[in-house]
Amino acid sequence: MLTVRRHPDVRAFLARAETWLLEAEIERAAPLHSARQARIDDSRYQKPQYWATIENDGEVIGCAYRTPPYRVGVTALPQVAFAPLVLDLEAVYGEHVSGFSGVDPAASAVADIWIARHGGTSSIVSRQFLFSLGNAPAPKEPPGALRAATQSDSALAKQWGDAAAAESGVSVLDGNFCVRLIGAGQLHLWEDGGPRCLLGVSHSSAWAAALAIVYTPPAQRRKGYARRAVAALSEQLAGRVSKRYFFVDPRNRAAQALAQHLGAELVHASVDIDFR
Repeated sequence: MLTVRRHPDVRAFLARAETWLLEAEIERAAPLHSARQARIDDSRYQKPQYWATIENDGEVIGCAYRTPPYRVGVTALPQVAFAPLVLDLEAVYGEHVSGFSGVDPAASAVADIWIARHGGTSSIVSRQFLFSLGNAPAPKEPPGALRAATQSDSALAKQWGDAAAAESGVSVLDGNFCVRLIGAGQLHLWEDGGPRCLLGVSHSSAWAAALAIVYTPPAQRRKGYARRAVAALSEQLAGRVSKRYFFVDPRNRAAQALAQHLGAELVHASVDIDFR
């Protein structure tokens, strides 16, 4: 029997859901990160917060959360959970939530149900694909080598990171974010007589890692640097983690083509939806 189990606070939610979230920590990174941040300090958020697990015969199969004023977030959910989740959210927020985000088709479906029940309009703010990187043979050309970025690369990381964010429209993955990745050992450069391509790993743990930034300056494009750099980084990560992922903006056809050339498989699509 499917139930929406609402938890009194984030600690109770994590006590119930954290193990399940960690089973696929990249696919479920948004709720895991939000819950862990709220556990440290939830004073930055409005009340009431929302923390719920969707369960089938006592087994966690999904979750939903909200840290107001932000959107309601959802993981992948079965269709039979959509309406019960909306009803439970109404019991907490009445007619007022700011939007939905998370894995499709769940996020879009619950947003549509909400609009049908309460009126208003919605707009898609952003979409994202998550690919799983496989073990495709690395190309032999162009020449060069992958290296970890160092603090001496900070100015370049700032400049290229800002350029990548401007092109993608993903403002949080900007130059400042890239500079912070240097200290974590998660920013890499492909060198061929100088830096040619920048790679940023946004999520990294003992079991999984996810690539979220790939940027080649215009003068160095269409030479194969990004393809070779991503393949080299994937091979390097394979020696440390069991799962490797690649976040791609659906509007970036070059990134999608790169993922396909490397034998990546689509894990899921996600969406951010605002209400008006």
